Amino acid sequence: MNPAIDDRADSAEVRGRRATRGAAIGFAIDCYDIYLPVIALAPALHFFMAQDVSAGTIALINGLVFAATLLGRPLGAFIFGNIADTAGRRKATLIAMYGSAVGTLLLAFVPGYATIGLASIGTLIVLRFVTGIFLGGQYTGAVPLAMESSPIAKRGLYGGLITMGFPIAFCIVSLFTYVLLTATGGAGNGDGTSVYEVWAWRIPVVIGAVVTFAFAVYYGRTVQESPAFLTADARTPAVKKENPAKQLLRGSSAKSLRQVLVLMSGVWILSNATSASFPITLRSLDGISPQRGTAIIVVAQLFLIAAYPLAGALSQRIGRRIFLAWCGGVGAVVAPMFYLAIVSGVATSFIGLAALTTGLVLTSICCFGCTAAYISERFRTELRATGYGIGYSFAIIIPAFYAFYERGLATFMDPDHTTVVLYVIGGLLLLVGALWGPETKNVDLSPDAATNKVAEDVK
Repeated sequence: MNPAIDDRADSAEVRGRRATRGAAIGFAIDCYDIYLPVIALAPALHFFMAQDVSAGTIALINGLVFAATLLGRPLGAFIFGNIADTAGRRKATLIAMYGSAVGTLLLAFVPGYATIGLASIGTLIVLRFVTGIFLGGQYTGAVPLAMESSPIAKRGLYGGLITMGFPIAFCIVSLFTYVLLTATGGAGNGDGTSVYEVWAWRIPVVIGAVVTFAFAVYYGRTVQESPAFLTADARTPAVKKENPAKQLLRGSSAKSLRQVLVLMSGVWILSNATSASFPITLRSLDGISPQRGTAIIVVAQLFLIAAYPLAGALSQRIGRRIFLAWCGGVGAVVAPMFYLAIVSGVATSFIGLAALTTGLVLTSICCFGCTAAYISERFRTELRATGYGIGYSFAIIIPAFYAFYERGLATFMDPDHTTVVLYVIGGLLLLVGALWGPETKNVDLSPDAATNKVAEDVK
């Protein structure tokens, strides 16, 4: 029996659990790979550069390495979205998984500046971009497959379980980095010759590659193709099939895409404010060492692990539209209050700062708990993977330059308060995007409804 096409042996509930488990682990691996350069590789960047580079140049290079991964994801979403909508979600996901495993493994073999000069950092950036393409394709196929395989009543919960991979990955990479830095005596004096800078950073990279490859094998053996895709594919004659990306740019699909891009731009601005900008501000406060700052953020991320499935389940109960609109309002109004309380020194103890940081994290990025389900519900079956991938990934581009926006704002306001502007703008975009779109929680993604009404048609 071919598990890719014969799905009759297992119940819909079993298929849904397997697909959700596959998407959740895959998303965690995706986030793990994204956090590698931000957390694990950052202390070793001197290994790839000359010893006399300035701190500003190091910060710029670190930003470029991170941006290369993010900018590769939209291209991967476009490429693999088309594959997923024409050849199958499962096939696209497997290709992307094996590709990301190879790209991550190659990263571990990049020689340092002392060996190949400037080509070292150039190779690093190119590899991160190429790996980003495969990472963008990984969730583009896996998430729609999981949502199509999930029971309607549990789709919100399953979507939240998938999104748990984000904080889980953050905690794992942070733990690896902390243990390795402690075991090897730290990153040294920044001359690129310490044990961590030369080889220890490669350990979490190799582990990530091996885990990705092993999971790809597991995914291929246990996860079946989406029944909704198989039904829609069988009903659409090959001669009439059209490029999904082209279909996405016209009619009601184009309207759905515009709305999702606005909503997700708000989500990503909120996310970058909390996950990228805030940690730097936190570690710059008096009495906050890098280790203490990381520990505070990890505590907040642990609460987020529990919050995501609860957020997804809540969106299933009250509706995605209402839930996301509330998240937008809370992100614009309440999150800045937590942020200002932290930078103003309202609390200085570890427990106090951890509590305020947890409040900031929960009020700003809990919205991710239902995005997997919501975006999947906004596009019909033939376009779902492409719509999900483009809507999720292309919205990253403008928010990715948050550091430049904050630098500009800092010319006429307190630099510590520029992040507040990001929270307000991100929250308002999320609020507007949510109210612009329809309610989607009862949209049927089952095979019988694959070619019928979807969220595009719900008024």
